[in-house]
Amino acid sequence: MKPQRQDILGKTIALLLAMQLFLIGLQAKTRIDQGNSTLETVTWLIQQYIPVLVKVKSLEEKKPRKDESKSKVKR
Repeated sequence: MKPQRQDILGKTIALLLAMQLFLIGLQAKTRIDQGNSTLETVTWLIQQYIPVLVKVKSLEEKKPRKDESKSKVKR
């Protein structure tokens, strides 16, 4: 039961992070439409994406890999 719960939680977090990236993209489009320069907007966009990508990477590192868990069981 617990692995299924973790799987659902992981998928939910992934969905929320994807939605966050999508909304950041929409904000960037709005900024360009309001007259900000493209370069300013791309710089802002990168600054917004980095924390999200760092969060994804940290979650990925916390996730136990199936290959590693199998090798630990066999030993």
